[in-house]
Amino acid sequence: MRIGIRLRFFLMIIMLIIIPIVVTGVSLYTSVEEMKEPLDPTSPESFTIEKFNREVARKIEDEFKNIHDYEVFSEALAPLISKYQLHLQIIDSNELLYDSEAKLGPSQALELINGFPQNSLEDSWNQSHSLNPFQYSLPIVIEGKQVATALIDANPSIPPFDVFANILKGILSSFGIGFLTLIFLITLFTWYLSQTILKPIHELSVATRKITEGNLDFTLHYQGNDEFGKFIKSFDHMRNQLKESLTKQKAYEQSRKALIASISHDLRTPISSIKGYVEGLQDGIVEDEASIKRYLGVIHQKTEQLNRQIQDLFQLSQFDLGQLEVKLLPEDSQEVLESILKPYELEFSHDEETLFLEIERPLPSVQILVDRQRIEQVLMNLLSNAQRYASEGRIIQIKTTLSKSFLIISVKDHGPGISTQDVPHIFESFYRGEKSRSHLYGGVGLGLSISKYIVEAHQGKIWVESTEGQGSVFSFSLKMVSS
Repeated sequence: MRIGIRLRFFLMIIMLIIIPIVVTGVSLYTSVEEMKEPLDPTSPESFTIEKFNREVARKIEDEFKNIHDYEVFSEALAPLISKYQLHLQIIDSNELLYDSEAKLGPSQALELINGFPQNSLEDSWNQSHSLNPFQYSLPIVIEGKQVATALIDANPSIPPFDVFANILKGILSSFGIGFLTLIFLITLFTWYLSQTILKPIHELSVATRKITEGNLDFTLHYQGNDEFGKFIKSFDHMRNQLKESLTKQKAYEQSRKALIASISHDLRTPISSIKGYVEGLQDGIVEDEASIKRYLGVIHQKTEQLNRQIQDLFQLSQFDLGQLEVKLLPEDSQEVLESILKPYELEFSHDEETLFLEIERPLPSVQILVDRQRIEQVLMNLLSNAQRYASEGRIIQIKTTLSKSFLIISVKDHGPGISTQDVPHIFESFYRGEKSRSHLYGGVGLGLSISKYIVEAHQGKIWVESTEGQGSVFSFSLKMVSS
């Protein structure tokens, strides 16, 4: 499930509120559970303070007969005071009888109460320490009669009074853990946001700068499945499209330069020949009728060559502009191929170079979608190439096969073949593998490129298989009509 940025922000805010509260609550609950036993009335530990009070009261009651013998009384209570680290005072009405922190005799102790108010010393002490739970009074009862009051100032860090400190410590630590949890979540969410929002924004910023500088060879690494991930994928797709566009633009620029160079070279050669022969006729270099006919024949041949080259260029421009019309009609493959190949078969039988055209018959009779004129052009290009490159006395073979929903037509020659490095480029415009023999074979390298356009317009494919020294097999497929 994809979680959007808006939902993520909402969830993070909720977690920032809920998680610290839950952690604090759990910690408080744990602390309370730990304090249950000391505070439980049914637990022996809950009577610890009561036992302490009974112990203090009993000790004072046992030694109360020596209350006026300060040293004896103080020495008797010293172990108890030291054990619990108490500040103990004993009063009787408005008279201070004993103070554990005052090293005074009885007469000096009596002087301490002169500054006390007229109301009860116990009441005054209780009022001044009413907010402190560790300072309280304890009645001293002997034979059923209260003879004095013990004022106790307990140390909260010494048992049994440390239970209150532990409760307070548990409360403070619970809130502390909750606060630390909040800090941790803020840190975690800040890191998460930097990775899921700030990092892709920075990556896009760097990518934009690189594109501005003309650098399109980089990779965007963020792969999230959120809004930023979709945006970065779109951005990367745009980068790839722009890169492909620039690559095509450079390729078109190279093709344009190649076109100009090829046209300049390939048109200049026949024009120069025509010009030379015309000037020869004009200057009267040849006078006999046979030579004049031969000169005119060469001029006609070169003119035809120029016409073919201009026609190829015109057709290629029509394909590039999408203006070359291809009318696909269902026709019988046998009838179409026979009508196209018979004239070439007759022509090859009278060829002075003794080339033979061998057609594997019977040709299959299936319904194909075809533009007869355009397919004739394809076969003409393939046969012309085979005728140019085949050695004298060799056979050019035409074979047809059926494969799934396509009719495959192959033209095989026994010429020099095509080098491995030339095969991938053989259908490119203006490409000629036999550069050293280009003047001999003529053309601007558009025949196979135009054939590729035509076959693909028929929803088919064209390809070549070639071995150097053993010839080449050019094949193309035509879609059959579903029955």
